[in-house]
Amino acid sequence: MLIRAGMIFTACFTLSATQMFAQNSDEAAIKKVLNEETSNYFHKNYDGWADTWVHDTAASVLRAGTGNYEQLLGWNAISAEYKNDIKGLRSRTDAEIAPFLNKTDYNIYINGNVATVSFKEGGNTPNTEMRTLVKQNGAWKILNFTLINNGTYAMNNIIGNMRSFLGKWVMDGKATMEPSNGGELNSAEFVLKETPIGFEQLSNFMVTTNKGQSFAPPADYEYFIPDYNTNTVSYMSVRKNRFGETFTNTGKITSEGINSFTVTVMYPYKPTAIQNEYTVSLVNGKWHQVAKNYDINGALTSTNTIDLRRLQ
Repeated sequence: MLIRAGMIFTACFTLSATQMFAQNSDEAAIKKVLNEETSNYFHKNYDGWADTWVHDTAASVLRAGTGNYEQLLGWNAISAEYKNDIKGLRSRTDAEIAPFLNKTDYNIYINGNVATVSFKEGGNTPNTEMRTLVKQNGAWKILNFTLINNGTYAMNNIIGNMRSFLGKWVMDGKATMEPSNGGELNSAEFVLKETPIGFEQLSNFMVTTNKGQSFAPPADYEYFIPDYNTNTVSYMSVRKNRFGETFTNTGKITSEGINSFTVTVMYPYKPTAIQNEYTVSLVNGKWHQVAKNYDINGALTSTNTIDLRRLQ
């Protein structure tokens, strides 16, 4: 009995190990063919690209975003579209192609000769892609391709969240700065409006310096400009000092939550270093803003917090 049980256990273990090896082998082959399809496409190798696909009427392509939708049904339609796309592609360097080969967050389900795969692909705002593959003569081929354009959704999410703050706002309560420089912000007024090219914010302040002098700095103009080619929202501020000299800063806008957005401003002479960053959130109907300032080496120097109530 013990001998028979040992034999059964050994057989089961061997079978399990064999299945695991086959699963890992198939997953590696699937990842390989997905990267081959991408690489051949961007290297303008139509024949190599076509070899990664199933040439069947059941093949399909679906691309979806907030501003576009495309569906191709059957290999003939897919082949004609992509042959034309590949012919018209400009040549790209390996560095330009690299982000598209950076596929992450794989989820692979294999059932016999059929597999479904989801993964993310791209650089700063990776898109979610889904594929169905079938194994033909021992080789995995792509049958269906679905792409969700995350960039357009992310950009429209930023725009929608910024619209929550349209109007005129005035300071409510007392602003704080940590560590304190001895001065004080007496009043603030923000006016955010939508324009044909994006958003514009005009900010006016009244401050008291640490020497007890009160004055109103020149108005601060901020611009938030959507770029529909890159699906990003860029930032630019224009302000003058008390001597009339004009300074500009640039950066980007992101959004991680509902009714909230973050402005990240970079140092002009070191665009990889954050100069300051502020996050605006709608808290109990008020404009709640937390700003952080950094030195050129990335060390936090101060944190400013302000609340505003809506006038109109």
